[in-house]
Amino acid sequence: MLRVLDDGVQLCDGFTRREWLRLGGLSCLGLSLPRLLAAAPRQAAPGTLATFGRAKACILLFLAGGPPQHETFDPKPDAPAEIRGPFHPIATNVPGIRFCELLPRTAHLADRLAVVRSVTTDENAHSASAYWMLTGYPSPLKGVDFAPRPDDWPCVASIVQALRPGGAPARAGRAPFGAVVLPEPIVNNPNILFPAQNGGFMGRGWDPQVFRCNPADPDFRIDSLALPGDVPPLRLRQRRSLLEQVNRHLDAAGRHGVTANHDRLTRQAFDVLTSEAARAAFDLRREKRQTRDRYGRHKFNQSVLLARRLVEAGVRLVQVNWPREPGDTSSGNPLWDTHTDNAGRLKDVLCPPFDVAFSALLEDLDERGLLAETLVAVMGEFGRTPKINARGGRDHWGHVFSVALAGAGISGGQVYGASDKNGGHPAANPVRPQDLTATLFHLLGINPDTEYRSPEGRPLRVSTGTVLDRLLGLEPATQARITPGGTVGPIPSFDRGPLANLSFTEGTVIKDTFRNPAFWVINPLWRPDRGDELSACAIEARGRHHAVLGYGLATGRGHGRVPQGTRVLLTQPIFNPRPGRYTFTVQASGGGNDPTRCARVWGGQCTCRLMVFRYTDAARSLDKIAELAGVPFDVSFTGEEPVPVRVSADVKDQEEGKQHLNFGIGVAVVVEKSAPGVLDLASAGQHQAFLQIGAAGLSYQP
Repeated sequence: MLRVLDDGVQLCDGFTRREWLRLGGLSCLGLSLPRLLAAAPRQAAPGTLATFGRAKACILLFLAGGPPQHETFDPKPDAPAEIRGPFHPIATNVPGIRFCELLPRTAHLADRLAVVRSVTTDENAHSASAYWMLTGYPSPLKGVDFAPRPDDWPCVASIVQALRPGGAPARAGRAPFGAVVLPEPIVNNPNILFPAQNGGFMGRGWDPQVFRCNPADPDFRIDSLALPGDVPPLRLRQRRSLLEQVNRHLDAAGRHGVTANHDRLTRQAFDVLTSEAARAAFDLRREKRQTRDRYGRHKFNQSVLLARRLVEAGVRLVQVNWPREPGDTSSGNPLWDTHTDNAGRLKDVLCPPFDVAFSALLEDLDERGLLAETLVAVMGEFGRTPKINARGGRDHWGHVFSVALAGAGISGGQVYGASDKNGGHPAANPVRPQDLTATLFHLLGINPDTEYRSPEGRPLRVSTGTVLDRLLGLEPATQARITPGGTVGPIPSFDRGPLANLSFTEGTVIKDTFRNPAFWVINPLWRPDRGDELSACAIEARGRHHAVLGYGLATGRGHGRVPQGTRVLLTQPIFNPRPGRYTFTVQASGGGNDPTRCARVWGGQCTCRLMVFRYTDAARSLDKIAELAGVPFDVSFTGEEPVPVRVSADVKDQEEGKQHLNFGIGVAVVVEKSAPGVLDLASAGQHQAFLQIGAAGLSYQP
């Protein structure tokens, strides 16, 4: 974040020391910190005194884009199918509380969570709703997306940094940050910065420290925490000593807000560069491999682990934003903004890493004795529409959505508020964002009634909301526990490519594409009762694994009548498809027990085809797929080596006037009986013939 140059300190956003002097004309919110902390007294609600200031730190997990309430914390199993979606609710470990089946690990920890199911902004624009959620104040620009402005309200992270600074200076063994944002700021398409992520009218000097990083990278490091090679520690100490001498002279002459603010920032810059605590916190190599694996090797997940390390080092608030994927600022369903293929994105890309990271964080904090003093909050800018749209997605919905809280001062095992039967509007106890910020400030020891004056002299409050007293407590809301539902399997790999099992070595094929992991699907799959009709299977022969599509696969004596149009597919959905060019390649060869007859009968009756296709319904039915690109190819039965066959498709989405990605896309190898009439295998004397696929590959260019 900060580095020492010959002409002074420079931030990652490009501001030099001289620019800081020009921009930082106000001290904290236009006043000195003592005046800012002069809070008007307020009558504490019963039961809140014990929880005031209970949290020494806060970790805010922000699921940018807007997570759907139906597929997370507020399932609606009794609603019509177009509202409830394809997933089922599961019991949590607290009687009467159910989550979506996509969060099985979180369901085991419901006794530590307070879920608010009635949050509402009535804002359906990303920027406007996020502004309210991250500042506690409604946006003056209603219903539109906009970039940050100098007169914005300061974000919660900036307020916390001003009123509850982080650990002592680096020499005391604490990280010199008050608030940190990982692993990147939030941006809207096409790469427009969200508002409410900085100090607003407080000034840039109160922005949280933003670290753009990928903690899942094997070579992860923060270069700005290392001294430049030409500035040894002794020289840095000499510079700091000289600066302190100048500051003493300025103190004697009387200092004004600009200089004082600059001095604070400059001291922080030196603290960053000399902070062993900061460097240690960012060094994930100090974590056990098992711990890193438990969090999941994903950019978001390792950022959550890094957040835990930062609060241990004294950082007061760490906000972990859901990260962007390469090239997705031109996508119609980026982040949690699932306008298309809601079910596929949630099942494959979004819920698994969140469920792993969130549950790991709660368990890890608890095991370390930190959960009782660390507030954990999960939120997005809004929710998703109750009704699934024609593209298989859910659209923006600020009328009601869910937020989950855990940790310091939160009484777990409860649900507060309710949405209606379709998850569309609050049905009980509506909660506004300012109520959430007031609760957060209260738990961090900041009186929500704290008053200060704006740069124009207007009296303002840190929060106008009401502390949600029902959520507070030092014990769970209930001691009753039950066995949670759902299936908790091994921690998945989050660095997988667009296709799995490329060499067929796993030997397992799964027919059900929608409710199971994405591996090769064969349709129709060979079964003993099917005999030797046209079908397919995965086999191992002579130490090599491959898939075969044809007839006579079991006994070598094909039988049955095969009408025109009959086809067999070897197919797999593309994992997390994005707009761009996909090139699908296979190694193909032919086989059978009579090469001459194979060539005559197969060659005259069947065709082979390689293709990239799109699904046309949410169930991903293989009999309803639509081809995006296809290439026919011939197969030789003379025992020659496999030959490569490839096909490329340019995949577009709704932002380019196409809707290829509505329900997902896939690749397929197809064998079809294309000649007119019916092929009687027994009468034709065709014993065995098949197409053999020995390996596959898929490349992607955004």
